[in-house]
Amino acid sequence: MDTIKKLSVGLLALVAVLAFPLALSFFAAESNHMYVTLYDEAERQELRTRAATVSDFLSEAGITLGQSDRTNHRLLAETFDGMTIAIDREIVFTVQIDNGEPATRTALPGITVANVITSLQQEFITPFVFNGDVDRQIQNGEAIRLFTWRSRQQIDTTYLPYETIENHTSSVKQGFTHVRQEGAPGKHATVTEIIYIGGYEKNRELIGQNTLFYPTNAIIDVGTARLGQLTDVTSPDFHYVRQVRMEATAYTAGFGCTGKHPCDPWYRITASGREVEHGIVAVDRNLIPLGTRLYVEGYGFALAADVGGAIRGYRIDLFMEELSDALQFGRRNINVWILE
Repeated sequence: MDTIKKLSVGLLALVAVLAFPLALSFFAAESNHMYVTLYDEAERQELRTRAATVSDFLSEAGITLGQSDRTNHRLLAETFDGMTIAIDREIVFTVQIDNGEPATRTALPGITVANVITSLQQEFITPFVFNGDVDRQIQNGEAIRLFTWRSRQQIDTTYLPYETIENHTSSVKQGFTHVRQEGAPGKHATVTEIIYIGGYEKNRELIGQNTLFYPTNAIIDVGTARLGQLTDVTSPDFHYVRQVRMEATAYTAGFGCTGKHPCDPWYRITASGREVEHGIVAVDRNLIPLGTRLYVEGYGFALAADVGGAIRGYRIDLFMEELSDALQFGRRNINVWILE
C-alpha cells in the first residue's frame, strides 16, 4: 500500500510539473485578447480580438465598408482593450430633377435636403426649388424631387401714336397744304421678369418701364389765302423753294395790252387756258413753267399762267383789272418767291 501511495504522489507531482507550462501558456494567450464593442448602425456587438488595427479588426469580424461608410477611428488606428468602434453606414437615395430620370446617390446619415441642393447647384450652376422642408435629414431609400429655377427679363416695346395738327394759315394759298413737320411715333418700353420653375412659366412681374422717346406731332399748314392776297413772308408758315429778283411790269385784259376785244372768244383767256384775274402773271415759261405757284412782293399770291412776247428771262408781267393801276405800277424790280 505504501508503494502505491508513493507512486500516486509521484504521478501527481509529474502531472503538476508537466501542466504548469501549459497553464502559463494559456494565461498568456488569454492576456493577449482584447474586448471591443462594435456599433454597426443600430446593431451592438462585443467581440474578443487580437487584431492590431481597426482595419484588421473589421476584416477579422468579416465587416466590409461602403464607399461612403465612415468609422469613428482611423482604419490604421491601433486597437485597445475596451475600445468602441462605431460605423456610420451610407444611405442610398434618388434625386429627380424636373422631369428627368431619377439618379441614385449615396451619402452619410444626417445629410439634409439643403446639403444636396447646395451640391447640385455647384454641379449644374443653376438654382433649385424643393417643395418641402430643406433642413430635414434624408432617409435611406428616399426619393427627392427638385425643380430648376430660372428667370429672364423680357423687353417689350410699343409705339405711341402721334397727332396731326392742322394749322390754317394765310401764308399758304387756299386749296393747298404744306407739311411743316413730319409726324413720328414715340416708343415706350416695358421690362418684365419671367420666372420658370421646372421649365414652366410660373410668374411674370413688371419691373420697369420707360418712354424711350415721345411722339412728334405732324403739323400741316392748310392754306386760306386767295389768289392775289398778301401775307407776311417772314412768318414760319410761309414756305418757298427759292427767291429771285425780277423786273416787273403790269398789264390788263384790254386791247392795248392783249390785242383782244371783249367780243373775241379768247378775250381774258391766258396761254394756259385760264381766265385772268388778280394774281395771274405772265412769265418766261423756259425759266418758270406754267402752273408754278408764286408769291410776288407787293402783289400777293400768284400763278404763272400766261406768257408775253416781251416777257423773257427774269421778267414778270402782273395782271391788274384797271389800266390806271397798271400804269401807276409802272416798271420796277421786285422779289419773287417760287413756292413749293
